[in-house]
Amino acid sequence: MPFGRASIPMPSSLAHIYAKFPLVEIEAPYEAYQQTPTKPKIWAYGPPPAGHSESLDPLCRAAQAYARFAFGGAETRWLSWDAKESSPDGQVPALHTPEGDLLTGDELDSWIASHLTDKKAEATGPSLTVHCPTDASSEPIHQAYLALVTSTLLPAVLAALYLSPASVAPPVVPSLSRPFLSQVAHVYLSWHDRANRIDEIKRLRGGKTAKATALDLEEVEREAVEAIEALEAKMQAAGKAEWFDGASGPSKLDALLYAVLSVISVLPRACDDALRPALERSPALSSYLKRHDP
Repeated sequence: MPFGRASIPMPSSLAHIYAKFPLVEIEAPYEAYQQTPTKPKIWAYGPPPAGHSESLDPLCRAAQAYARFAFGGAETRWLSWDAKESSPDGQVPALHTPEGDLLTGDELDSWIASHLTDKKAEATGPSLTVHCPTDASSEPIHQAYLALVTSTLLPAVLAALYLSPASVAPPVVPSLSRPFLSQVAHVYLSWHDRANRIDEIKRLRGGKTAKATALDLEEVEREAVEAIEALEAKMQAAGKAEWFDGASGPSKLDALLYAVLSVISVLPRACDDALRPALERSPALSSYLKRHDP
């Protein structure tokens, strides 16, 4: 008898079960990370609905916008909810650099900011002394407004997108046709993600994340509207400056502010009846948004 692996037929009863509930292949973690891109590539949730070139998730859109402001944009690898585990610690957005690094959070922002500086230095020419302007992002007033956007507008947009019924909220990630067991798992993951989103909103607002601590969505919405009014007054005082508060170049604040405002501008009334009207009453913010649309 020749040596080799024996072929054992699957029992008909088991084969019948597998036919109804096929196995689903899931991308191995870091599989895409093993191939270093030739250009910066942002991993973001999506793809977005027709008419949008950037993710509807505000943090992913902020990363894409920051790269666009800094050096003309980065390529995008669109991720489904299930594929976020391929990113470090499951954090999305992530930035895959041509050096082979996969960055998230503050490291992602720092990499983009450093390449904005490089772009300015190249524009001056190699024979000239480069005098970089003061980095506005380090100014106390800049940090104060970044904290305002992060603690008020961002939580409100996350709540509108992820805590509204799926039937009325715009889809951040397209719905896919799935086998039955995979669909059950997806529903569970969506429910688990909702709980995580509530904790994230509480954390961004500086509150407790314990389950016993209730999330007051009316308060979240009211504080966001007040923030829009404060930002509108600030923008009107700055005139038609390209970047926030008349800074000489874009910052993380510009990217995040653009991202949350642009998502607010497309929220349907069914999941938001306060933020979008407040933005529509703000001509300076609306003008800022139009200037930075892709």
